[in-house]
Amino acid sequence: MVFRAVRKAAGLSQQRFAELIGITQQMISLVERGERNLRDVLHVAQLATALRIPPHLLGFGTESGNLDPNREVSRVERRDFLSIVLGITMSSTLQPDIARLSEMLPAHTDSVRRRRIGVADAEAIENMADWLRQTGKAQGGGVIHSSALAQLQAVRSFDDALCTEEVRARVDLAIGYLAWIAGQATWDMQGLDQAEQLWLFALNRAKRAEQLPRSTDLTTVVLNEAAFQTLREPRDRSSQARSALRLVEHGFNVANTNLHGASASMRAELYSSRALCHAQLGNADRCHDSLNMEGETFATIHPDTVPPWARHITEAEIAARRAYAMGLLARNQPAFVPIAIEQLDAVVNDPNLTYASTRAFHLTNLSELYIRGGDLDVGMRIGQEAIAAISGLSSRQGRNRLQGIADAAEPYAAKSSDMAQLRTEVHAAVHDTQT
Repeated sequence: MVFRAVRKAAGLSQQRFAELIGITQQMISLVERGERNLRDVLHVAQLATALRIPPHLLGFGTESGNLDPNREVSRVERRDFLSIVLGITMSSTLQPDIARLSEMLPAHTDSVRRRRIGVADAEAIENMADWLRQTGKAQGGGVIHSSALAQLQAVRSFDDALCTEEVRARVDLAIGYLAWIAGQATWDMQGLDQAEQLWLFALNRAKRAEQLPRSTDLTTVVLNEAAFQTLREPRDRSSQARSALRLVEHGFNVANTNLHGASASMRAELYSSRALCHAQLGNADRCHDSLNMEGETFATIHPDTVPPWARHITEAEIAARRAYAMGLLARNQPAFVPIAIEQLDAVVNDPNLTYASTRAFHLTNLSELYIRGGDLDVGMRIGQEAIAAISGLSSRQGRNRLQGIADAAEPYAAKSSDMAQLRTEVHAAVHDTQT
């Protein structure tokens, strides 16, 4: 009865409800008639996310998974993030303070304790992480933030369960994958300090599972994620680019020296981020060299070797990254403005992009470039498209990126009512508290 009432209150048909949760319409009918129960944790999380049900109401936690603010938060703030990364990824044995990262996320006290776990449990965590990643990419990190943290807390109870060494390694790797996604969502909601802790936690789990070939890929993707988000921090762009580049270069070191080499997919990702770092530093030649290496490496990818978190990378997504690099170069080198505009314009009109969030991200860059170049009419039109696209995502970081449009329009606002209006619309979107 409750299940049916929830569905009807949401105004959804059985078929639409089934699509949102990822099960069949027949299963919905059986549950509503009391003939079956919804037990799969993935389906429960999808239900919670689709209907915005707070995780604690489903027994996942009393909060949205916050870390202990008096313990490891201050530890990461006091120490250089890169030095901790190096300690985790390069040391043959974990140091005591680094090992305590595994305790950052206390298992929820109401979690069901498992005496024994197997391959099916690892697969369930992997499937959960896959679904959260795809949903977050498509709709923004805010949609999955609470669920991801709650799920991460819940699976911490697996640490005390009995299993074979092979299963333990796979579960560790799956939990690391989930922690990376939780960090990604946390960063999208402006929780940089907590995101870094989650990425450190993910690196720690990948280190514990280093006998598995995929562990190197997970390590490099987490390092690449941390680098990419560091690069996007608006303060002191040159300093941020240098910090990001150090993470990228360490990613290459891990890819080349770990027990198992990184896949071509992850190497292409690293070349892409290296290009972006050099672009932000104004190193045009190094940027182009890295983009060429990215293209060459991408061409060697075999579908069977692609990790699940890289399956969305297509020719269209590669083109989007190249356009982004040109946009970064254009900020300080006007000679690159025409090619940046040309490439970004092609990206935002490409129907083959994997996620709408990619288009939204680049609409912001394109509007800013048009306005700075003096083409106010086009900049205004694209800026309004960017506001609409970003507002359709649950992403605080995405909304903050809109500020670049307002900054570009500022010199024209006194004489152009359109630019003044655009700045007003950006301000409203940036400060919308509903996201």
